[in-house]
Amino acid sequence: MAESTVPARLVEIESMLDRSRRRFEEGTKLVEEAHKLLADVQQAILGSPRSVSPEDSEEAASKLLASLKATGSEMPDSLCGGRLAVDQVQRLIRIDGHPIGITEMEYRVLELLAFARNNVVTRAMLLKHLYRRADDQPQPKIIDVFISKLRKKLRNASGGAEFIETIPQRGWILRDVDEKSGA
Repeated sequence: MAESTVPARLVEIESMLDRSRRRFEEGTKLVEEAHKLLADVQQAILGSPRSVSPEDSEEAASKLLASLKATGSEMPDSLCGGRLAVDQVQRLIRIDGHPIGITEMEYRVLELLAFARNNVVTRAMLLKHLYRRADDQPQPKIIDVFISKLRKKLRNASGGAEFIETIPQRGWILRDVDEKSGA
């Protein structure tokens, strides 16, 4: 009798696994749909395209960097409602008056985010800003490392405040508004 229940039990287990797989796939589809809807909402709020082709992104990076050079702009001395201050000579930033040391690359990431504050900065833009020559560019994921390290330093120094926001599928933005900084 025990031998006849084994095949029945295997069929039952296989059926349970199949139901679980279908639920997992349905959940994955729901998450993907939610991401797409969020991107649509962000696109409506920010007023820029939801997806950008690599060519368009490269062109946007070139235009932004060219306009920054043409205007002779410098990084603002104060950002994020005055909570973030920048000492351009020493490559030092201060959060609420407390100094934070950052690397040259982290400074240059912050520099571009500050120039473009309240606007999305793409990975292509950051790569173009950090690595002047295309043949010097490392893997694009290095940008994630720089952003992550910079965020961590800013978060630790500010008591958990987030200064750099990720815009999914698009890039990052430094919001220079009082609500975000808690001021």
